[in-house]
Amino acid sequence: MTPTAAIARTDPSTAPHLSVCDGIEVSFARASDSEDDGIAEADRVWPSHVRRIVRAGLRHWGRPDLAESTELLATELVTNALRHGCGDIVVRLHLAADRLRLDVQDGSHESPLPRNAAPDDEDGRGLLLVTAIADDWGVSPDGTTTWCTLPF
Repeated sequence: MTPTAAIARTDPSTAPHLSVCDGIEVSFARASDSEDDGIAEADRVWPSHVRRIVRAGLRHWGRPDLAESTELLATELVTNALRHGCGDIVVRLHLAADRLRLDVQDGSHESPLPRNAAPDDEDGRGLLLVTAIADDWGVSPDGTTTWCTLPF
């Protein structure tokens, strides 16, 4: 089994310490005042924290060329997890032979579906972006994890 870095935190105000191998795992507890279909104020920092961790990991692996796309994918999936999931959120990023895989586990057993957002809608485009940018994407059989891949 390949070692991974793990960050388990509930306080987003402190900087995470990270040791990167060929896998990264970040887990965090959703704020206690989270609402259905809304993101608690305390949780709004997590997409940007995850972006920074993704960028640092890709730079360490010598793959900064994947940073922009992977950061956007991670932001969309983490935001969806915060908005629609339940319980703790786990983000995993790992390298395979010819691709990068991003998994976001949100505890919800409801499979996400892309929406057709109207031009004036403020949200509803996250999975459309994932579909457009990722090489492939899907949902685990139990519905709790949404994943996507990017080729090298």
